[in-house]
Amino acid sequence: MNVIAISNQKGGTAKTTTAAALAVLLSREGFRVHLVDSDPQASLTTAFGLTDPKGLLYEAMCRRAALPVTKLGDNLSISPSSIDLSRGETQFIAEAGREYILRDCLEETDFGRAATIILDCPPSLGVLSIGCLTAAKYTCVVVQPGGFELRTLIHLDETVRMLRERVNPGLSVLGAVLTNCHHRRLTTEEVCREVSKYWPVLGKVRADARLLYATTSGKVHYLTHSNALNDYLWLPVTVFVCLLDTVNDCTPI
Repeated sequence: MNVIAISNQKGGTAKTTTAAALAVLLSREGFRVHLVDSDPQASLTTAFGLTDPKGLLYEAMCRRAALPVTKLGDNLSISPSSIDLSRGETQFIAEAGREYILRDCLEETDFGRAATIILDCPPSLGVLSIGCLTAAKYTCVVVQPGGFELRTLIHLDETVRMLRERVNPGLSVLGAVLTNCHHRRLTTEEVCREVSKYWPVLGKVRADARLLYATTSGKVHYLTHSNALNDYLWLPVTVFVCLLDTVNDCTPI
């Protein structure tokens, strides 16, 4: 199973939008994609017009059982989240092997056929985020120039290194995506240079009201055209090679 974690411990960087956009674009190409909303704020769940009123994701993780799977389309599905999952940040910390809870749940889940799993991480480096990075084969870091803090990247880079050494030696960083960019602003280029000291910059995604509206109104999977969506589509070939490599036996329909 191949898993990609969309991460950054800082909130408001468009992690959720990036996870949703990549999932939608891959699924439209005929690849089987499953999303896991690992954030108790449930923004990814809301972006697809869903809720998890019974806290099924939290219950599954408590029992290390199969995740709930809600179908969004022929090639796209999601495990919705809810505020119940916030209890896991304190509850799971006392459990042995807490880093492996999500990985165990993924292994118990039947996705129908080989799938790329995309995890939307919480805006922190707590138990839930560490669980995502432990379960992942790749992580993609999302950075917003306007709210950039170098210390955040340093901390995340150290965490990835630690996890590689102790629990997930197969974890690798795809690179970073810069979101909500204004190409004429010097800040964007300054942040790009700083980020590139840690990871490859895979692309810059423009600020876009259409994608923002689609995400906040629960209609992101219906959006067919926007500037930002085009930017996600035309990220450097390297990121899509990595993403498509993760599907291995899952060939386009």
